[in-house]
Amino acid sequence: MMRIFLMIPVIILMSFEFATAQNQVLHPTIVYTSTIHDVSQPLVDMPVIQPVFDSLRKAKEIPNKNFSLICEGLNNLVEANTGRDPVLQDFAGKWSPNSTIVNIQGINNTGGYVPPDPAGDIGLNHYIQAVNMSFAIYSKTGALMYGPASLSTLWQGFPIPHTSDGDPIVLYDHLADRWVITQFSLPNYPSGPFNELIAVSQTADPLGPWYRYGFQFDKMPDYPKLAVWPDGYYMSVNMFTAGTMNWAGPAVVVMERDSMLVGKTARMSLFQRGINDESALPADLDGQPAPAGSPGIFICAAEGYLGGGDRLEVYKLHTDWTNPANSVFTGPQKISTAPFTRTMCSNSQNCIPQAGTSRKLDPLSHYVMNRLQYRNFGSYQTIVANQTVDADATDHAGIRWYELRTADTAWSIYQQGTYAPDTNHRWIGSIAMDGSGNIALAYSVSGEGMYPSIRATARRSGDTTGLMTYMEETIMEGAGAQTDVSSRWGDYSCLTVDPQDDKTFWYTNEYYASTSTTGWRTRIASFTINDFLVGTHEKPDPNSKSDFSLTNYPNPLMYSTVISWRLSAGSHVILKIYNPMGVEILTLADTDLMPGEHKLKFDASDLPAGIYFCQLRVNGMALTKKMIVTR
Repeated sequence: MMRIFLMIPVIILMSFEFATAQNQVLHPTIVYTSTIHDVSQPLVDMPVIQPVFDSLRKAKEIPNKNFSLICEGLNNLVEANTGRDPVLQDFAGKWSPNSTIVNIQGINNTGGYVPPDPAGDIGLNHYIQAVNMSFAIYSKTGALMYGPASLSTLWQGFPIPHTSDGDPIVLYDHLADRWVITQFSLPNYPSGPFNELIAVSQTADPLGPWYRYGFQFDKMPDYPKLAVWPDGYYMSVNMFTAGTMNWAGPAVVVMERDSMLVGKTARMSLFQRGINDESALPADLDGQPAPAGSPGIFICAAEGYLGGGDRLEVYKLHTDWTNPANSVFTGPQKISTAPFTRTMCSNSQNCIPQAGTSRKLDPLSHYVMNRLQYRNFGSYQTIVANQTVDADATDHAGIRWYELRTADTAWSIYQQGTYAPDTNHRWIGSIAMDGSGNIALAYSVSGEGMYPSIRATARRSGDTTGLMTYMEETIMEGAGAQTDVSSRWGDYSCLTVDPQDDKTFWYTNEYYASTSTTGWRTRIASFTINDFLVGTHEKPDPNSKSDFSLTNYPNPLMYSTVISWRLSAGSHVILKIYNPMGVEILTLADTDLMPGEHKLKFDASDLPAGIYFCQLRVNGMALTKKMIVTR
């Protein structure tokens, strides 16, 4: 009885804090001017600084926000009987994926730290990838053009004390045909002050000069996420108090984009929020600009343990560069979602299982994950978002994804789903929509019997709402586990869309090639949703009784792969291998088969490294799978 009596004031107090924190009209807490700015030499002329092991990097690792166990306990009571996620998709889609186009090795770990924070973006001619302390520039065919180099390479000669300490974000600003790279710098950790370093390419060529900016913070601006918007570069950060590193609440920031594009002194407005507020992501613009005068959008997810139900919260930041004091951050608009549970493993980071070790991985289930992508289709606007949730009340990680739409000023959920098609765990997701409204979702996947791997799924714009209708595409199959005691994994990944064709998705994430503490590697891959590459291009009829599927593992492969296919009816099957020119080089099967699952081991040891296509023909229809042979 006493326990119940004591809990009531806590709930009342927290409800009051919640209500006051959530109805916000905030003007800038402070308006900074960039501490210093300059113009670098052309990057191609700078000496390359190699990434090296940093013995102090571990000491600077900022812990994730300490989520209140009281709040989570209340939420568990409220949702004790929820069980299965009401919008759970526990089956794979039917459409055969197109396989990857570019699928290359990205930056590997040379600094001896976790997590890697993989980030990247695609421009008209380049792809730039960054991890916690390094970056590299690639052509759109996957050729390495620069690096990998320490991020400090880009900042050498910058005239303030600085270090390269991580949480990078790479953006291609397609409105200006420029590149933006940002990271935080903690030369005086933990005492402060702290810096956010931001570089904007002077031209479309990232190998040329860069305008470089340093903005100083009195609190540690952790987990910065940057977004392009017409009137500014918008950013969210998690603030930690100097010295103690105690949680100080999230903040939102807008930087003076117009000045930064021409190398002038730039301002930055910061809006400090309360310690009970949820961290929100800024909407990053793809495609045509938002309507003139549109505010920057920030979105977070919130659970209903303090009232209001499970929901998304939409905030708006109206920026006024003529008089920055008039800028205002308002919200939220509360949008009810299907119920979800984001508490995984009682908030333990040791949560997501992996093969070969008892050490588990951080689900990072309290954040809307990078990126929050915005599009303007004229008659309506969209935002797509994703977060990790418990799919069935068994600490089974799945990805809840959303498409929001608006035709005026109020947003609503057009569709939502939780993708967890089997017993494995999916998390660290990134979602994006192409110019035709097709949606791709890419993520990490792991389980009791598998190493952490990288996969993607998708849906076409006209498919049944709330479902990922494509079978999973394996981008990289992991071959090892991470055993570091921190359990930190990824922290984020990044899926972006080629601004040139507005349909090719580019994704980067991490994996391990062998079991170790910090030996992570990264992968960079591109793919589309609606293109079929070889042979007959018919898609199977979802209502047909003769549907079939085709997969192969591993892919990429070195010497052999197992090709698997499923038949729902007895059929005549032709299985062939083609080279990149579409020339047949081998027939693996030409026979009648019974319905069910079929497998065949393909020995590719005699083939030179390169791209090949496996095609399965069944009763006049065909599915094609790209295979990459490496050596």
